[in-house]
Amino acid sequence: MIHYIHLRTSAQATEDPEKVRSALKLLLPPPGRFAKKDTIMVHEIVTTGYHCNQFILMEAELKQNKDCQYVIDRIREHLGPAGISRLAAELENRVDDDCTLYIRFNKQEAYLGKLMTTTKSDSILVRIKIKAYPARPEKAIQIARSLLGVGK
Repeated sequence: MIHYIHLRTSAQATEDPEKVRSALKLLLPPPGRFAKKDTIMVHEIVTTGYHCNQFILMEAELKQNKDCQYVIDRIREHLGPAGISRLAAELENRVDDDCTLYIRFNKQEAYLGKLMTTTKSDSILVRIKIKAYPARPEKAIQIARSLLGVGK
């Protein structure tokens, strides 16, 4: 049901990179939890922004079914029924024509051990590429609903 899940966030110059790594790890399966312990790597790139500010871009991609399911389970667990209902109501706006579901989580709350959706750009961006046949947004939304455990 999922091709892959891509996670991305950044540690600005004013942020502690260790805290940002910790926030990102809230969504990642712990090392060694599944068959291959090196299947998930967080890639970090030090880069410069438009105003010459340095920051660290952190990205991870999960392709194994068990790893992807772990992320979905974490999202469902942390958002709870009310948060999942809100997310499900927004699926038409969150799924693009390429069958990718976009969710942003508050980075500061993730560091504190909580997942909360946000619309701010300084966040943890989760892109879930959904396996939909035929590959149409309507089909991807239907699959996303079942992943989240909600009906129509």
